[in-house]
Amino acid sequence: MRTSKFFIPACAVVFLFFTSCASLSQYTYSNRVEKRNKKLLAENGGNANNNYVPDTKNETAKAKKGVEDKIPPGKKLTVQEYIDMFSPYAIESMHKKKVPASITLSQGLLESGVGNSKLSRATNNHFGIKCGGNWNGESYRYDDDRPNECFRVYGSVLDSYEDHGDFLRTRSWYAPLFNLKITDYKGWAKGLKKAGYATDPKYPSKLIDIIEKYRLYEFDTK
Repeated sequence: MRTSKFFIPACAVVFLFFTSCASLSQYTYSNRVEKRNKKLLAENGGNANNNYVPDTKNETAKAKKGVEDKIPPGKKLTVQEYIDMFSPYAIESMHKKKVPASITLSQGLLESGVGNSKLSRATNNHFGIKCGGNWNGESYRYDDDRPNECFRVYGSVLDSYEDHGDFLRTRSWYAPLFNLKITDYKGWAKGLKKAGYATDPKYPSKLIDIIEKYRLYEFDTK
């Protein structure tokens, strides 16, 4: 076996690996909220006996700004404009969260009505993610499968993309999807429906049609 004259101790490699992973995780939406809340607690005494409780609806971490901030008010996005604007978010999520970029983009297009639906414009929620029992952020009531359902509100579309990846990774019923190849968009589309992401029986075919029509599968190799 050929050896290099430049030797890096194994412990240094391990240290660099975990340092890199930690730096990626700090940019997730939930971690930014947690970091902000800890700071608020510290500023107000920061101990278990303190009566101060952060108002998570108004004191969440500052949202990352993204390209959506440049969209003129009232402008209706085209499919290609949406892809151009948000494909970097989908690729970033793929590298961090291991969700195929094609799946993330196709879901964003479908669930948000190309970023033009009333819900997505009011909440920056591009994936139709509902509040759930563990959601402590702002919420928005909207008629969907049932009247007056609770949806998550994000500070930016980028936050929505990051939370989408976290949402899939932290639910056990989506775990089998992460055993699929990152390029298996058909398996992911069918698996999302099987796991209960959507009630529409045509949900997989809709995602697949969008992916193939706009060649979104090309982003899975970026």
